[in-house]
Amino acid sequence: MPKFDKLVYLFILFYCNITLSQDILSKDVDNQEYLELNNDFLVNIKDTASAGIIAKSFLNKAKKQNDIIKISDGFYMLAQVSNDNIAFKYLDSIIELTINANDYDYPGKAYLHKARILGSQGKFNESMDELIKVNSIAIANKNIEQQFKTKYYIALLKNELGEFDESRKTLETVVSYNKMKYEKDKNYEYDYIRSLYAYGNSLNLNGYFDLAHNVNENAIRLSLQSKDSILYKRLLLTSAVSEYSREKYDASLDSINKLLRISNYSDLSIGTQIRIDLYLGKIYNKKKDFDKSISYLKSSDSLVFKNNYFFPRIRDSYELLIDNFKRKGNKDEQLFYINRLLYVDSILDKNYRYLSKQINNEYSKSNLLAEKQEIIDSLKKNNKSKIIILLVLSSLSFILILSLIYNYRKKKIYKDIFLNLIAETNDNIPQKTINKSTDQNEVANIGSGDLGISQKIIDDILSCLNEFEQKEGYLKPNITVSSLSKSFNTNSKYLSKVINTFKDKNFSNYINDLRIKYAIAELKKNPKFRKFTIKAIAQETGFNTTEAFSKSFYKVSGIYPSFFLKQLEKQTEQSSKSF
Repeated sequence: MPKFDKLVYLFILFYCNITLSQDILSKDVDNQEYLELNNDFLVNIKDTASAGIIAKSFLNKAKKQNDIIKISDGFYMLAQVSNDNIAFKYLDSIIELTINANDYDYPGKAYLHKARILGSQGKFNESMDELIKVNSIAIANKNIEQQFKTKYYIALLKNELGEFDESRKTLETVVSYNKMKYEKDKNYEYDYIRSLYAYGNSLNLNGYFDLAHNVNENAIRLSLQSKDSILYKRLLLTSAVSEYSREKYDASLDSINKLLRISNYSDLSIGTQIRIDLYLGKIYNKKKDFDKSISYLKSSDSLVFKNNYFFPRIRDSYELLIDNFKRKGNKDEQLFYINRLLYVDSILDKNYRYLSKQINNEYSKSNLLAEKQEIIDSLKKNNKSKIIILLVLSSLSFILILSLIYNYRKKKIYKDIFLNLIAETNDNIPQKTINKSTDQNEVANIGSGDLGISQKIIDDILSCLNEFEQKEGYLKPNITVSSLSKSFNTNSKYLSKVINTFKDKNFSNYINDLRIKYAIAELKKNPKFRKFTIKAIAQETGFNTTEAFSKSFYKVSGIYPSFFLKQLEKQTEQSSKSF
């Protein structure tokens, strides 16, 4: 190579090295600046104005470099220090930017933050929708951290739904995961404390109050060590709940008072405000200070309706208000809160039916698909196990098909039963399907000698039973063979024999069958009755529990009341559309 060419070559090589070094140095400087801005943001996050300025600097720098992920980080920082409406706009911008970016964190991180905000607002249906999206993305990206965060929020929604045991089991895995992270790196202390807080709350809901107390104490100790204020406030409320449930009402009141001393009531979330008022109402009710109790319970009711924030535990508030006004003899207030409770039940029934479907179908479905994909991936890696796994998958598919066929047939049978019930006239239902004929010829055929009872006593009892059925006396709760025989001026042995012979069933089945046929007839003809919850219908027809009503309904009709009501609702909707 000529000397001149060598010199040119060395010059070019030297220039390229300098340029490359400058590029690397520039990137290092950029990363360092981003890191410093992020650290400044975290230090100032409680001062939303200062944190917002830092976040905007971060965002402007990212926009100049057209770095989509850094721009998303900037939007995410701004979402953390903005009110909910503005935060949603930033989060939607992240989703739009990164929906096809194949990034490890985004857009899942944005969906998760939206779910958290919606849950805090009591919009549980919308929150679940966002969590379903996160879960699918996290599984696809094999993002374990996002998967456990999703589990955490789904467990919270399960608590709201009333699936307390499922929530507890899920949170146990979340606590274990966060404890492992915390033991490796103390920077994960907040996540660990937060999962302990949620676990303690779940234990309260499951009735493990002593264990909940111990978990809360551990979480409070860690929270005080880290000088955390946000979780400490929540832990005080959870502690108040567990102490109340352990019948330590003064200790429960002390925890709430501590919370109110370190917080402005109006600065707390709506959910926290409602729960504070609810438990203060419950505590003062136990302390027999009924006026104070009513005052706090009314406050919780006002917040619930003003913010449309409904959750199952709030029912306690209305039950206490109804009892208190019943004690005071104030029928107007009693009726007002009965109507409130009926409305709350209708909202809960509507919302949680949707949530249950989402949790049990959508969430489980995505996890099952993930498990299936893992099996498929393992087939590629291990040819030896291919045949076995294919057989397993085939078996599962076969079982699934059989299950679908079975469910389809069962639904068809249920629908046929429903149509048959609807085809029956209301007047015929009780006599046709419940009561065995008791005309004079049959009485004569059986004869008093067959029962060891005089003919006059048989006739009197049958006459009383006829009047009992006509006047719908079976709707009264807690009817026993003893109490009914006394009202008939006979003895329970005679009454049982007559019912067994002429009604062709024992006393308990006789009463329950009458009640169920009344319920069916009433649901068919009375639109207002259809708006009742199953629990309210059970109480109206004399049953002490919803479970007893549902079992009897199934035994008599062959379908469950929930299915019957759903079909009635569909039939009503179809009729209205036809007009």
